[in-house]
Amino acid sequence: MGLFGRGEDSKYLMRRAVSFMKKSQHKKAVGDFKKILKQEPKNEIVLHQIGIALNELKKYTDTITYMDRLLGINPRSTAAYNNKGKALAEMGNLDSAIKCYDDAVAVDSRNYEAYFNKGVLFAKIQDYDTSLELIRKSISLNKKNPVLLLHLGIVLGKMKKNQEALKVFESAEHQFGTHPDFTFQRGIQLAEMGEHKKAIKIFENMGESHMDNVNIIYAISRSWAALGQYDTALDMLKKAVSKSPKVIRTWAKDEDIFNPLHENETFRHLVKM
Repeated sequence: MGLFGRGEDSKYLMRRAVSFMKKSQHKKAVGDFKKILKQEPKNEIVLHQIGIALNELKKYTDTITYMDRLLGINPRSTAAYNNKGKALAEMGNLDSAIKCYDDAVAVDSRNYEAYFNKGVLFAKIQDYDTSLELIRKSISLNKKNPVLLLHLGIVLGKMKKNQEALKVFESAEHQFGTHPDFTFQRGIQLAEMGEHKKAIKIFENMGESHMDNVNIIYAISRSWAALGQYDTALDMLKKAVSKSPKVIRTWAKDEDIFNPLHENETFRHLVKM
């Protein structure tokens, strides 16, 4: 054991922090990263990782502070530009976020993450054509990342290119194996195409471990309503509202499929119309 004990050894702290990150215990990870930085203030790996953790904790101002510190050490750190861009985007500073992603590409024209992050940003502001172009560029640079395909399919779905989106998700599952995100999105695209019975079957076959997921419950409710099975739809909607009242009520009020229920007292009570 070293002079200051095992707990203060930077290598040990790094292993523990990485373990915390894998367990999504980001607050604990940040604590260990800060201890390492007291010993090694210019450790670029730790500065990068603390930025990721702080973004997960929604401490975006702190992320920017650490990423500026990293850029002061290494002005060519694409990781710093990407982390800072994500934080700025979450804070609503979209122009500055885009500049960060552009700076990352200026350093490395093959930095797929910058194209992807910029594509996600444009999707959020509903510029789907630009988003699609950027995400496809990111995929051309990294064909082994399933997250890129997931977002490609989602954007295609937002553009009402549901058949094309469905093919993306099916191809992704063939390439990377079954994953609940891809399976759920297949169901969503089928529902958007009016194939509600097929969609319900997919949702219900996702297994018990996913049946408490509010997004799945709401999607099933929506499809039962589209099929005219209003009692079943309302039962599922009640369950969804109990899990996320504010979000589900907003979705249900805005969903055209539920329009025939607008005079239904149970529906009106559930969504507080």
